[in-house]
Parts: sequence; C-alpha cells; structure tokens
Amino acid sequence: MKKSLKRILGFCALAFAIVPMVNVSALETETVSTAEAFVKAAEDPTVKTIILNNDIETTHKVNVTSDKVIDGQGHKITYVGTFKGGSNDNTVWGSDAAYPYNGGVYVIQAYNANVTVKNITLTGGNVGLSANGANLTLEGTINVSGNGFGGIELTKGKAPDLSVPSLTMNNVTLVNDSESATVPTLYTDSLTTEEVAGMNIEYNGVKAAVSYDKEAGKPAQVLLFLDETKAPTGEKYTALDAADFQPAPVVPEEPTPTPTPTPTPTPAPDTTVSENPNTFDGITTYVAMAVMGLFAVVFSSKKVYNKING
Repeated sequence: MKKSLKRILGFCALAFAIVPMVNVSALETETVSTAEAFVKAAEDPTVKTIILNNDIETTHKVNVTSDKVIDGQGHKITYVGTFKGGSNDNTVWGSDAAYPYNGGVYVIQAYNANVTVKNITLTGGNVGLSANGANLTLEGTINVSGNGFGGIELTKGKAPDLSVPSLTMNNVTLVNDSESATVPTLYTDSLTTEEVAGMNIEYNGVKAAVSYDKEAGKPAQVLLFLDETKAPTGEKYTALDAADFQPAPVVPEEPTPTPTPTPTPTPAPDTTVSENPNTFDGITTYVAMAVMGLFAVVFSSKKVYNKING
C-alpha cells in the first residue's frame, strides 16, 4: 500500500505541475523599460501589445514582423547607433557599422504586418517610422522630429509577398520640428506611379500636401508637409491641398447624457462559479486526467482490490 500511495502522490504532483502551464501562452502584453526588452518583444510573434514604460535608446533599427500594437505612452525611442561608414550623421543613408543590414536606418520598421503605433516619439534615424509592405495605423501624438530624411516612409521592398503599404491616421497629431523642403513628415518610396495613385494617404481627413515627380521616367512620390511654408515649390511639385496643411487635432464629441434608469430590485446573488474561457477547459482536462489516473493507480493495487471485494 505504501508503494501505491507514493505512486498516487507522485501522479498528483505531476498533474498539479502541468496545470499552471495552461495559461502561460495566454500572456500577450509586455511592458518594457529597456531596449533589449523592447527588441525581444518586437521579435516575438506571441506578444500582441507592447507598452513602453520608459524612454529608451537603441543602436539598431527595430523590425516588427508580426501583428502588434505599440503603445509608447508618450515615451521616446532614440536611435544612437552609427550610419554607413561609421558616420554619426543621420543624413548619411545606410546601415550602421555595429548591426549591418540593407537599406536605411529606421527607428522602427513595420514589415509585412498589421501594426498600430500610438503616443510615441521616434527620433535619431534616417527615418523615424517605416511601413514596408505593412498596414500601419497611427493613434494619438506621433512625434517624428530629428530624423535625417523624413518622419514616416511608406514603401515596398522587393520580396514577392509584400503588398502596397497602407496608412490610417484617425484623430492623430503629427509632430515634426525638423521638417524642411527636403525632409518631409511623410513620403512614399519604391512604389510605382500606379501604386502611389491608388493610395489614400490622409491626415485627419486632409489629403497629402504635395506630389513630387522625383526624376523624369521615375515613379512619382507623395510628400506630406505639416507647414505650408516648408513645402518645396517648382515645376516638379503639384500641390494637392495647399489650403489646409495642418488640420486641427480632432476633438472627440461630448458623449450624450443618458437618462438615469429607474432602479430595479437587485436579484439574489448568483453563487454559480463562472468559467474563464481561456483557462477553464484546459484546467478541467488536466484535473480529469489526474482523477482518472488516481483511480487507475488505486484499483491497480491488489491489496486495495482485495480489501474492497472482501
């Protein structure tokens, strides 16, 4: 009987060790305070929401290749690495020496995924934020000041599975203190003229401000400038909406007061234990397995069997 009891206790311990594992995969939100933690969460497809809890600095661009929400909570991510040839000048286009890769240095690159970015400052890179074949949604205040070539780039690489990027900006305040005629707040690149024409880039309902014919025979670009005085002029440029370059932030409508409902008698409390749909079924399965195993072990003991059957 002692041997059977040991087997029973061992099986129960194993069952209880397995049960807590049911809910581990349910962790989908990461709150980060360091660059290392941010990069790790950005590269983990099981993490769906990243909450930034501190200003951080990174020495290479951060690639986001799976569907995510990045909530900066008003914090800043600054690129502090070097550029092509080891330069510290972010107007030199190209990879940093410490972490080489093709293309420019983006503080964050959303690549072939659905990515939402909210309430964040991205600065120090060639470009603050890139949507490379991605569906990008911006919310809250997005500050892309201090980047060498522009704030936001919409582009499509050469990989065959990449689509034309999309951009949604609803109730967004864009900030770019370093905007100039050569440093737009937003621009398109590596897209055909037809792809650019089919894009609907709007900033709180206002179309992008300038269409730019970069070179003869080359695809047109769309450039967005927040300040009309910073937009370039000349025969290569076509103003799309020169009357309203900086729309006012959208103020949410005041909620309509609802009448106070007539109080109704409070029903007796329901003592039924509710199920957690994320964990109950899994825990029930493991507990059932533990109970079945317990009975199997008990009835497999000859002494117990003889005692029961007299």
